[in-house]
Amino acid sequence: MKRWPRWTAALSLAAPCMMTIGAPLSPAIFPSGPTVPENLLRVELRLVQPLRSPPSMDKVRLIDQLGREIDDAFLDLPLLSADGKRVTLLLHPGRVKSGVGPNLRWGRALKVGSVVTLSIDDFASAVHLRRTWQVTSRETTVPKPSDWTLDLPPAGSRAALTVHLKKPVSSTAESLIAVRGPDGARIDGAPLLADGETTWRFVPTSPWNPGQFALMTNPDMEDLAGNRAWAPFEVSPSSRADCDKGTVTPFEIRRRLSSEKRFGN
Repeated sequence: MKRWPRWTAALSLAAPCMMTIGAPLSPAIFPSGPTVPENLLRVELRLVQPLRSPPSMDKVRLIDQLGREIDDAFLDLPLLSADGKRVTLLLHPGRVKSGVGPNLRWGRALKVGSVVTLSIDDFASAVHLRRTWQVTSRETTVPKPSDWTLDLPPAGSRAALTVHLKKPVSSTAESLIAVRGPDGARIDGAPLLADGETTWRFVPTSPWNPGQFALMTNPDMEDLAGNRAWAPFEVSPSSRADCDKGTVTPFEIRRRLSSEKRFGN
């Protein structure tokens, strides 16, 4: 039985007791919603067929509404997952973060009010993808799990626990949110981000038992701009934050009354 003495160990991205249902039936680009903040930190590609190497960055272009390529928008460092099915493209963090050299010289690659299109045409890796976003103002507030609302499943079912996140989170957050059961162990099941990464759904492997549960977040969970619950991306070096702890949100699944079972009320 897996116990959780520390949340950083308990909610690792590769936790063996959490399977994912986020693998798409067709290639997908995240963020999946229609808008991104001007301080967007990363883009993730999810592919059907694994790659041996990531797409060449000279085939990855960010284009403005006039059809012009935005220069130096990304780091030349695409990150390929161990299974070859996910590629992370990092926007230049020096341009994203206020007050540092690249930001002062060039500004952010994304400008509020503009429309940008990500275009990838890499014949060597057979990756051909496009997605267009409207750019909104920068996101500076941290995710607040205490503000999330939960739609609870009925006891005895395998219905999804649905969590409304209030604002988009990074696609990497999918496996950085988990459920702790009444016995203190992590519940086995399948997580999925939906609705432009504003909803997290979790389907357990086994039916829900009545009892006290908790929704847990790993301290590495972040929003589209890299803000984490314990500190914003723009935090100053002098700031102190407890970055070793995630968040805990208790909830209860109650046993159904016999009349509810009989009449379905």
